Amino acid sequence: MEYKSVKKELIGTLIEIKLPKKISFLFPSLFDEIERIEKKYSRFLDDSYLEQINFNLGIWQKVDFETIFLIRKSMNVKEKTNGNFDITLKNTLENLGYDKNYSFKVKKTKTKFKESNEEIKIDKNKILLNKEIEFGGIGKGYAIDRISKIIEEQNIFDYYINAGGDILARHENKKEYWEILLEHPDDDKRVIGKIDLNNMSISSSSPNKRNWKESHHLINSKTKKPISEIKSIFVMTKTAIESDSYATALFTSGFISAIEISKKLKLPVLIISSENKMYKSDDFNVNIFKLK
Repeated sequence: MEYKSVKKELIGTLIEIKLPKKISFLFPSLFDEIERIEKKYSRFLDDSYLEQINFNLGIWQKVDFETIFLIRKSMNVKEKTNGNFDITLKNTLENLGYDKNYSFKVKKTKTKFKESNEEIKIDKNKILLNKEIEFGGIGKGYAIDRISKIIEEQNIFDYYINAGGDILARHENKKEYWEILLEHPDDDKRVIGKIDLNNMSISSSSPNKRNWKESHHLINSKTKKPISEIKSIFVMTKTAIESDSYATALFTSGFISAIEISKKLKLPVLIISSENKMYKSDDFNVNIFKLK
C-alpha cells in the first residue's frame, strides 16, 4: 500500500500522520481537530476554554462532556497510579518557570487555590475546582485517539500517527507492523532500540525536550519537584490517551515505584534510570541496542 505523510507543528510538538494515499483528503480535517483541541485546552492561551474554567475556582460550573471525560480519565489514572498523575500542578509548573512566556525563571508567586480537602469535584455536568488544572500529561494522547477515530470512521485501519513521541500505529493485516525506533535518552539523534507496532500505542516520557537549568516539566505530585531518578520511560497500551498518561505517571513516581506500578497494572514498559539501569517487562518486545 502507498502512503502519504504530512507533518505539522501543533500542541507544542511536531505531528506526523501517515495515511493511505486514497484518503489523503482527510489530512486537513485531522489537523483541524488537533488545532481545535489545542485552542480549547492549552494553558498557554489566555482565551482557551481551559483558562475560563480555571478562572472560576471554588464555585460549581457547567462544563461540556468532553471536559468531564478528560477530568474523569485523569482522576482514574491518578487513582490507579497511587496519586502519581496530577492535573492540578499548573501553578507548580508556572512557578518553576514553565509559563505562558516560556520564561524558565523561578517565581515566588502564591499558588492559586481554595482551601478544601478535594481538589476536584464532579456532579453530572458540573465541576468544582479548588486548584487550577492542565492536561499536559494526557492531551496529546487524547488528540491522537480523536483523529484515529476520524480515520476509522472512513473504514480505514492502516495509518500511523506520531505526536512528538506518542505514537498510535495500525495495520489491517495483523502480520504487518510499523517499525518504531526508540529515542536515546541522552541524544535525540541516536536510538536505543526498535519495536514492531500494530494496533497499539506507545508513549515515551523524558525531560530532555522540556528542561531548563535544574528543572523540567515532569513533576512528582507529592514533593512538587522535578523527578530525577529516571531518564526515559516507554509505555505501550491499546489507546494513546492511556499510554500518554501512564508514561507521565510512571516517570513522575520514580524508578522503583514505576516498576511496581507497571507490574500491578500489567503495563508493557521499558524504564531507564538516571544511572542507566534498565527495567524491561517481559511483554515489551523490543530489540535493544547498546545504551552507551
